[in-house]
Amino acid sequence: MKIQKTYGVYLFAISLFWALWLQLTAGPSKPHPKTKGETWFLTTKETLALPEFKTIDTRSFPSRVKEKMPNSIVLSWEDLSQKETPNRGKLLETKILQKKISSLGIETSDLIIVLGDGKNGWGEEGRIVWSLREVGYTKSFWFDGDVSSLKEVVNQRKNKMVSQGETNQSFLLAEKESQIHTDITKDDITKQLNIGSYQILDTREPREFSGSTPYGEFRGGHIPGAKSFFYQNLFDDHGKIKTKEEVENSLTQIGITKSKPIIAYCTGGVRSAFVVGILRSYGYNAYNYSGSMWEWSSYKDLPLEK
Repeated sequence: MKIQKTYGVYLFAISLFWALWLQLTAGPSKPHPKTKGETWFLTTKETLALPEFKTIDTRSFPSRVKEKMPNSIVLSWEDLSQKETPNRGKLLETKILQKKISSLGIETSDLIIVLGDGKNGWGEEGRIVWSLREVGYTKSFWFDGDVSSLKEVVNQRKNKMVSQGETNQSFLLAEKESQIHTDITKDDITKQLNIGSYQILDTREPREFSGSTPYGEFRGGHIPGAKSFFYQNLFDDHGKIKTKEEVENSLTQIGITKSKPIIAYCTGGVRSAFVVGILRSYGYNAYNYSGSMWEWSSYKDLPLEK
């Protein structure tokens, strides 16, 4: 009886240890708590009330030719990313990135507004903001509007039609508190693929989710367990980002909640970075898999579903 009792205590201890280990390894390998008041994009009204900022224009070449954004810095997401397989889409090394960004006249203390093509683009503005934040430029935001709207903001500020000192800038203070790393690797995903401790969002087109490879993936399909959520679903009929309530309702319909971390991916981590910025702004603990399908599909031993 004594032996059986001792053996039972031993099994209980092992079970307890195993349960604790699963909890400790249940999220991304380096999770970071969401900063209170975290904001990744700004409306026209919020941008009007900002102190001095620098503008990055990440729109397509045709868009820039059609209507220029004066005094802006032209920068594409490719400028900050690796280009060779299997690392295509991943960020360059931090020191190289910081040197590149510094050469453009941008410092980590600067307030940065990024202009993109919005609904007509691929979420490049979100990718730029995500890239900047990953290497220490924490006061980076994208503008939720088009070039004409941002030019109007700049003109009003020049004409002193807005008081910049009387606004609530709590979201800026929040960005100063700490740097949040939201980049996830394939190893982070594979280690916990069978545990189900986080949710996976495929932000590509439905046809890509189902197996089509129009943008250079080596194999078709999606990561097992992923839910299809096309990034364009985050825009309203006017091309603006949907409200928090609208986004929450859309995600709830596909079974995505705030109870678990979310990992988003696409083809090369661009559309997914845009989605991550919105989700984190709305209170979700979201991360971006920058390697995305360019990397995942290049490894034949990594699973895909159709």
